[in-house]
Amino acid sequence: MQQLLTAFHNLPQYQNLLKDINANKSISGLGIPRAARLPLLASLHAQINQPILLITDRADHALSMFDELGFWIKSPRYLFTEPNPLFYEDAAWGVTTRRERLQVLTALASYYLPFVTTPETSPIIVTSVRSLMTRTLPRRDFLKACKKLSAGTSTQPDSLMREWARIGYQRVNTVLEPGQFSSRGGILDVWATTELHPVRLDFFGDEIETIRSFDPATQRTLEKLENILITPAREFLADTTETDTQLSEFHIPLIHSQPASLLDYLPQKTFVMVDDLSLIDVMANEVEEQAVKFRAESIKEGTLAESFPVPYIPWSELNDSLGEFTNVELGYSTKLDTGELDRKS
Repeated sequence: MQQLLTAFHNLPQYQNLLKDINANKSISGLGIPRAARLPLLASLHAQINQPILLITDRADHALSMFDELGFWIKSPRYLFTEPNPLFYEDAAWGVTTRRERLQVLTALASYYLPFVTTPETSPIIVTSVRSLMTRTLPRRDFLKACKKLSAGTSTQPDSLMREWARIGYQRVNTVLEPGQFSSRGGILDVWATTELHPVRLDFFGDEIETIRSFDPATQRTLEKLENILITPAREFLADTTETDTQLSEFHIPLIHSQPASLLDYLPQKTFVMVDDLSLIDVMANEVEEQAVKFRAESIKEGTLAESFPVPYIPWSELNDSLGEFTNVELGYSTKLDTGELDRKS
């Protein structure tokens, strides 16, 4: 594998491409064969060490590319999962979908939070266009909801539990899965959605004496920690826990009036790779047509209010926003009739 990547690095066409990227030039229509796209991504990531966002047309293509990337790189990679419910469908997202999407947002939040160390190796994120279109929690609200808890500091347990409920955590008797917390005596258990294991906070009054990760099956301590980062467990924040409505991701556009997408979380130096723009355009149009049709049917059936906000950001707006980042079209350009990697050779 390394020999293949080294051979890639030595190509004059590759060196020309790398020069353009370092000069922050966006490139249309490379016309790269599909088999060479992920090796190209891996080669570029190793040399530029910037966050990379790879956009493709469908969820199954995103998943297969994410899986194949594991062969080419050992760097952190994330799948920004596409929720199953249709736009305007009143249904909650699955636990795995929530967790995978929040892992992406948390990884990108590290570039903005002053109390979090920026990763030495930049992440690679793979997403479908529909997942990218799906509205999410505005970045500012996400960052304000993140809290670092450290051993030896003071905070009121009741205040913590109220905040955890506000940012989407569920109170239970025993913590068994991510997004849950429990309380007994001077102990709080919480499982942050982006962590592999839950943690136990031991209090003496309002002081956090110890923080320990533990095995939820055996309750045995795994590791003593100095601190833990608690991030939102949903892509919305409930201002109150006292409501007759069972809130879910369906309510994101009602709770957060400011539309936001994954692009809002990307650091300025992110490099965006577009798989096949023509296929993405087709898929985005199909998604929007389906959404408009489903909205009209739901309003007619009385299951959706006519005033319900649009739960997605149109691809045309997102595509325009891509111009804020250095980007490259891996397939043939929709703007130019021709365009190949060796255009400068």
